[in-house]
Amino acid sequence: EIARRLDLHPSTANQLLKTMVDSAHLTFEAVSKTYLPSPRLVRFGGWMVDTYGGDARLLRLIQQVQSASDEVVTLTTPNDIYMQVVDLLGTDFGAADVAGAERGLRVSMFGSAIGAAYLSTLPDKEILRLADRARVPASEHEAVLKRIARIRQEGYADGPSSHGSIWSLAAPLPGKDLTVPLVLGLAGPVERVRNHLPELGALLWKCI
Repeated sequence: EIARRLDLHPSTANQLLKTMVDSAHLTFEAVSKTYLPSPRLVRFGGWMVDTYGGDARLLRLIQQVQSASDEVVTLTTPNDIYMQVVDLLGTDFGAADVAGAERGLRVSMFGSAIGAAYLSTLPDKEILRLADRARVPASEHEAVLKRIARIRQEGYADGPSSHGSIWSLAAPLPGKDLTVPLVLGLAGPVERVRNHLPELGALLWKCI
């Protein structure tokens, strides 16, 4: 049941649960076969509330955008030179680009809408440092900075997926109440998203 709820392979879930029991982060009731959080998680829980808030506002945010747009909606965070999916809603169409989306998936920071949205929050010097880390040719640095400048003006980034069948747009979440940078993204078939960019961009910012 735990593996199914978390969309994990049963052997992976079993190993994770065993590790957390061995480290005293979980307790296991043999009679009912129930896992419970141990007091050791209290401090961790406090840190999570301080970091993401305790009112489920991020979940409500992606639910609101997904309900209004009927497209795939993601929350991503930077991980080195990649953007990693931490949550998503809406995978009801079969395009290969989106069907493979899952929590934990990493996409390149450079060349993706969600990556560009995050880069727009950084100073140019840091963007160029990351570009070097990602081995973006120096001859392309000026074009990268020009694109980021446009995104800062428009308030969101947009662009095609690697296979071209999906169009994405993304906007960074304001960092005032977050200690971890997050980007709100939306993706769907090109004909549904690209032709309605102004409306969908306005939707992102209205919900944010």
